[in-house]
Amino acid sequence: MLIISVDAVGDDEFPHLMKYPTFSAFSEKAAVYRDVSTVFISNTYPIHASIVTGVKPCVHGIISNTEIFPTKSGIWNAREDGFRVKTIWQAAVESGFVTTAVFWPVTAYSKSIRYNIPEVLAQPGKNQIVTSMKAGSTLLQIVMFLRHRKLLKGIDQPDRDRFATACMADILRKHKPGLALMHLTAYDSLCHKLGKGAEALEPVFRSLDENLSILLDAAGHDRDVLILSDHGQQNVHTSIEPNGILVEAGLLRRQDDVYMPGEYGCFIECGGGSAFFRAGKLPEQDTEKLRAVIEISEGFRRFLTDEEMQDSGHEDAAFGFCAKPGYCYEPIISGKKAEHGYPLDTPDYKVFYMAKGFGLPPGSVTHGASLLDIAPLVAKRLGLNMHNE
Repeated sequence: MLIISVDAVGDDEFPHLMKYPTFSAFSEKAAVYRDVSTVFISNTYPIHASIVTGVKPCVHGIISNTEIFPTKSGIWNAREDGFRVKTIWQAAVESGFVTTAVFWPVTAYSKSIRYNIPEVLAQPGKNQIVTSMKAGSTLLQIVMFLRHRKLLKGIDQPDRDRFATACMADILRKHKPGLALMHLTAYDSLCHKLGKGAEALEPVFRSLDENLSILLDAAGHDRDVLILSDHGQQNVHTSIEPNGILVEAGLLRRQDDVYMPGEYGCFIECGGGSAFFRAGKLPEQDTEKLRAVIEISEGFRRFLTDEEMQDSGHEDAAFGFCAKPGYCYEPIISGKKAEHGYPLDTPDYKVFYMAKGFGLPPGSVTHGASLLDIAPLVAKRLGLNMHNE
């Protein structure tokens, strides 16, 4: 089985994908699921963790793309041991399958993935290559880097996806893993930079289609293949640093682009379209005053519901809030032109997946599924023991 994630290509982009030959041909052989609900908080790492466990972030424990604020550089929350429940690759190994993952989120330092090229960011002052080698399959990564390094230009996209695709194709052909997970991020990276609908994104779509062709060829005709998207994007014109409100109130101080908690230990964790206030030792009456200030601040849409706070795993925060269309919350102003992390009632914010094989009827189209359905679907097909609740 091969699972391919095309990061940030929402369901509203699905018709555009069908203009490209490999995606179009694949859809005719697959069961297609559109208008699919993602999970909140709708960011890459929590969602991919939900995809491989079948449960919400509050259950599996991966609630943010990064380590919880304060942090010096937004280190990705990438370690496999952050999971509280079993993943499909751990269940696959228990059932005797060989597994591989290339840049799939939250796989760093995995004890279950035999051929692992993880997505992991080095701590400040640490070497990125050394960090990656230690976090995954060292010898495999050395061989892949030497073989395909000409495809790379640092971490620039879409070259990084081409490199990842070449690595996965080699692994599929040589090692024939029972379960393979592939994460393609070019669209997400460049949509953040260019904005949704930008003409300059056309080469990215072409690259995704070319990479898919390479992966399907390497996988062979008999392998079940599932292609999915994790979240959509929303165009933004204004990034806001909500922790600036705390600085003005004397509750935080900022030094060298890093916010340092004050005596109460309170801060606002930014998640793009949403943010969460952790009160620390701040008195309740002052927390309520801050809530009132945020309610009238620029870009504020609404406070998050109790259900949203619970599902996202941020129930320990005093409150959460989300941004209006065109706005997002960032720890440092980023200049992004598109963002995610918004609540699930955001318009044009559904995703899709397509499954070839799995005992599903090819050419069928179903509307209104959930990404939480994927892990049970995979487990049933491979005969895995999951039972996450």
